[in-house]
Amino acid sequence: MRVRDVSAPVPHRRENNTAATRALRTTLLASALKYAERGMYVHPLLVGAKEPRWLDWEARATRDPEVIERTWGRAPFNIGVACGPSALVAIDLDVPHDGDVSGLADIVDGMTMLDSLAAQIPGAQITPTLTVRTPSGGRHLVYRAPAGVEVRNTARTIGWCIDTRAAGGYIVGIGSQVDGVAYELEGSVTDPAVLPEWLLTLITTAPEPPKSGGAPRRADVVARLRDLTRQGTREERWAHGILRSECDELAAMKPDTGRNNRLNLAAYRAGQLVAAGLLDQAVAEEHLTEAAQASGLGEKSAFEIEKTLRSGMTAGLSRPRRMTMAPARRMGGAA
Repeated sequence: MRVRDVSAPVPHRRENNTAATRALRTTLLASALKYAERGMYVHPLLVGAKEPRWLDWEARATRDPEVIERTWGRAPFNIGVACGPSALVAIDLDVPHDGDVSGLADIVDGMTMLDSLAAQIPGAQITPTLTVRTPSGGRHLVYRAPAGVEVRNTARTIGWCIDTRAAGGYIVGIGSQVDGVAYELEGSVTDPAVLPEWLLTLITTAPEPPKSGGAPRRADVVARLRDLTRQGTREERWAHGILRSECDELAAMKPDTGRNNRLNLAAYRAGQLVAAGLLDQAVAEEHLTEAAQASGLGEKSAFEIEKTLRSGMTAGLSRPRRMTMAPARRMGGAA
């Protein structure tokens, strides 16, 4: 039997003991505390990633300085800002993925899409508010939710390259890093403004987005998911593979073959993986929406997809699912 020499201390992993890591941890702790001071609830994400570290992140999201200091004092966790408890609505203005185009010459990303929507509504203005620049080049416009109105997440139902995060969703906080690139405050406004009425109407009525050359093709939907199945941990690759399979089957469906029920089931299964911290909810909803559109759903109303997607996702979030591994190979520790 081998006996470990305990006379000398066990060295920490090198990457957790560098000056850069300590500096990042200090930055993230300070940012998490600032969010809490402004009345926003935060929770840790995985280091360098967008997935939650806590399974029941929305219920555990906190403003308690002691909990925040204890949590972010351990490691440079990225910051999740829980929109529901914080009474926030975040407009996620994305940049297009490879091959994803609006079909309109003057609309090249989520920001220009939002400008176009505002131009079509008399009196509509994009009110200055807390704005965060994302590593991909997109933006989060963070607003206060109107009192007495429950706003839920949407995925491209109000416009191309525009998602919203509200009750049941979260955004990544300032200072967090993905692939070494940080989420940064843009401009000088540090407090969210109240969500403008015209944006609230767009979100809650979920109008059909502008035409962009027809529904996505099944091959394009699957191709966009292919790279995800090659990234992350073994569990994450497994989860991405399930999402890819669900989207492929949904996109292949024809009218009168139970497409709505299939979308509900796919959203439920994706929600289970989101709850387990293996999928990003916004990513899952975006791909499921595209797969549903590829099958022909949403031709009469984009809200048809949003309503079913929301129902299945909400149900799945209450029942986390993890990959089953043989007992001999099971690994301990928190995600």
